[in-house]
Amino acid sequence: MNRQFIFRNYWWMAPFGAALGIVSIAIWVPGQRVSLIGSILAAALAFCYFAQQQKLAEMSLFKELFTEFNERYDNLDECLRRIAISGKMSGEGDDKAIIAYFNLCGEEYLFFLEGYIHRDVWRAWCAGMLWYIEREPFRVMWNEEESTNSYYGLSLNAIRRGADC
Repeated sequence: MNRQFIFRNYWWMAPFGAALGIVSIAIWVPGQRVSLIGSILAAALAFCYFAQQQKLAEMSLFKELFTEFNERYDNLDECLRRIAISGKMSGEGDDKAIIAYFNLCGEEYLFFLEGYIHRDVWRAWCAGMLWYIEREPFRVMWNEEESTNSYYGLSLNAIRRGADC
């Protein structure tokens, strides 16, 4: 059971768990049932509050990451497109721009693996990554860089799987 499952289903999990607890108390626990039932209801409400707050915090983190990653990409976009269209590096710093892009892709992958990047966003980003990596000189540089394992385990296969998910 992962966080996303809990965030989508806490609204029925809490009442189900509370009902299960209350029935168990009614059957097996003599005396002091009222305080135990009260404790179970308080725990169910606390669980709902926690799940909502955690979901809100993670959505805020996602928005922050999404905004930062897109800003970083926007700063590289013009240079990357020029390189992709021409098929060669012509200016100073072109190799640094490509490496910066690969670093960005690796960081996005890391946060995706941790569950902070939505699958639909990851799919779109992977489609963009493939568009670049399938072109020269990105392909050559990626083949060199991928062997260093400097991108948190991001591989061409992981990008292809991401684009297909």
